[in-house]
Amino acid sequence: MKRAAIRWFVAIVGVCIAMDTIPRERFPASEMQDWLHRQLDRLGLSQGSWPLFAPNPALNNGILVAEVTDRKGDSATWSSIDWAQADPWVKFVRFRHMNYLQRLPRNAIAAGDFAEYLLRAIPEREKVIASVRWSEDNEMLPPVELDAPLREVRLYHYRDSMVLGEGVAGVDAPLPPQCQTVWSTQIGFLARRPREP
Repeated sequence: MKRAAIRWFVAIVGVCIAMDTIPRERFPASEMQDWLHRQLDRLGLSQGSWPLFAPNPALNNGILVAEVTDRKGDSATWSSIDWAQADPWVKFVRFRHMNYLQRLPRNAIAAGDFAEYLLRAIPEREKVIASVRWSEDNEMLPPVELDAPLREVRLYHYRDSMVLGEGVAGVDAPLPPQCQTVWSTQIGFLARRPREP
């Protein structure tokens, strides 16, 4: 009896996950799929959409950038790993970091929490690059180290997307050669965290 119950449970969960992954355009009852997605999301089993193919494949090629200011007004920049440029070993070892940072821009609460973490972690645990400073005479000054604690963190998502020309918008149209591909960088604001007095 127990084995039969376990087999039925596994079969039902498998069918539910398969129904959740069917593209929305092909599923006959979208309201039922939405309800099923919410239930699986509560259990942590939601698959969501997997847009792997044309015309709109999901590209996880963005990075997170934080502009930080210390209590004296000096600024610096923190940036996450560019996972598109990282070698396979780094991706393998730090796959949970990669998944977290790629999903973070879609969750405002997580973005706020991460900005709060950076406010506490910079400059001791997280490294930053000091911003360029200018003198009154418009001469470049050497960068200075941040003086903890920080005053403010502003977190942004930098994301590259392919710009498709007029003839490439159709499903059957071929993509342009790599040398003719045009990329656009979009910058989205995620969170701002000032230090509480």
